[in-house]
Amino acid sequence: MNSRNELMKAERKISQSFLKEFTKYLQNESCGYQVVAKYYDNMQFPASEAQLLGQYFEYTATGQLPKFGNLPEAKMVSNGTKMSIPYARAFDSAQFCKGIFKEYGIKTIETGLKLEGERTTGEVDIYAEWEGQKVFIDLKYSAAIDDKWSEFGWETESLPQKDNLMIQGVHYKMLAKECLDIADIPFYYFIFSAKNTNYAKIIHQEVDEGRFVEHEIVVDNVYNKLKQVPITYFKPKPSLKMCSACPIEGCSARTKLPLIEKVYY
Repeated sequence: MNSRNELMKAERKISQSFLKEFTKYLQNESCGYQVVAKYYDNMQFPASEAQLLGQYFEYTATGQLPKFGNLPEAKMVSNGTKMSIPYARAFDSAQFCKGIFKEYGIKTIETGLKLEGERTTGEVDIYAEWEGQKVFIDLKYSAAIDDKWSEFGWETESLPQKDNLMIQGVHYKMLAKECLDIADIPFYYFIFSAKNTNYAKIIHQEVDEGRFVEHEIVVDNVYNKLKQVPITYFKPKPSLKMCSACPIEGCSARTKLPLIEKVYY
């Protein structure tokens, strides 16, 4: 691959998930080869059990297939006669979700709505009409619905400090303004408990104007940087944990042993 083609390949629009992954890469928490495989080569990585449950919940609640089009299926036990307990809970939570939509009078316009701006892109779980307004709804199925300390916890008062979660609403509200001509579209997280099938939270994310400016600056910086660097900018950062679960075949940087780390005291 010559440098010109590498530069062309590196020009990509920015999704909120890519921003998170790119940040992890810069912080040495993600491998550059995995970034390229996921976001340039569109490789499907194995889903964790929590992700599989989330996919099954969302498909049962909305009918929307996951990104790669695979049909989520419940894991069965007792010789295939009944769902395993986690999947039975996900099924019941999906019915609870449908009931909430019905009681609130939320009318789905489109699921899996793909939006593409000049520099940004994203896929919205649910584009709906609620109380006479167009709204975005993002579904979450979480075992950390009330967790204050986890970076993935949805305890309400701690959320303003969790950029990793809140960036999604900012990104999609900006896309709605650019692509749908809807200024400050209402954005909601509907979080359903993976432990209690009758428990959920609805969080309406308000975004300060300064946050939009900050996010736009970050997007512009990343977009412009990617235009200037070849794919070879992304270096391998092997670790036993990442490599053991990585589906990239023939990777010369893969390690099967724990690396020696220095600690200065």
